[in-house]
Amino acid sequence: MGKKIACLAVIMALAISVFGCADKKKVELTPQMETNIKGLINMGVYHEVYTKYGLEPGVTVDKIDAQDESTDSYYKITFVAKGSYTVKDSSDDLYSGTFKIDGYWEAHGGGTGECKISEPKCGSKTLPEQSVVSEIAEVLKTEATTTEITESTLYQPLAEYISSNTPETGRVVEKVFESDVNKDGYPDLCVTVLQGSGVVSSAIVVYDVQNGKGYILDERSTFDYKILGAAEDVVAVCRTPFGKDGKTYGTLAIEGDKLVFVENEEMGATTPVNN
Repeated sequence: MGKKIACLAVIMALAISVFGCADKKKVELTPQMETNIKGLINMGVYHEVYTKYGLEPGVTVDKIDAQDESTDSYYKITFVAKGSYTVKDSSDDLYSGTFKIDGYWEAHGGGTGECKISEPKCGSKTLPEQSVVSEIAEVLKTEATTTEITESTLYQPLAEYISSNTPETGRVVEKVFESDVNKDGYPDLCVTVLQGSGVVSSAIVVYDVQNGKGYILDERSTFDYKILGAAEDVVAVCRTPFGKDGKTYGTLAIEGDKLVFVENEEMGATTPVNN
């Protein structure tokens, strides 16, 4: 009998070491934790879809399976989530696909890992991939070969500033807008930059071409910032708290030699025409 118990103990120990049964247990998420994790999921799926198709997705989370992998000295929740996403093409045709994504939330924040998405479909049509390579991203890869004032030479200083002042990992540079943010009578270049691997955040870069100076609005792990549109003297911006629901709308300004967000909820209803 003693030998049988000993053998059973060895088998159980092996099972725990192989399958991690001792360290993982399924957990029911609190409303706040579910909100935090959904924020991570939205950013992870956004990054994957936008990078492949150049379109911003609407994300619906259908299921989150979470496990507690905390230890006595460290808090950690891992999760696998499934759901669907939708995108609209230039003809306003609605395409939909599904996703599966994994991630974690721990003592020092959270992030996402692998994200698998199915091809977006509209009936029998499949949306072709159109990986995002913006004008500024092209400049980051190649040097201008002419002194003529073209988009490439105009964007070159902005590209160099982004390359030197933002993380390279996971960097996606969106559409460049022109607007006089510093009110000196000359247009500045304004762009949203997605950055990070696992934890994807978004910041805004403004480059004053006239004076050769750059500014960054980046509050990673606190707020994400995204340019909605711009006119000659105003840039409409959306601010989203990291890992939480809720949006605040406003504009950009230079105050005390810093790029700042100025709240103005009217921007949420009336966004300047994209230029």
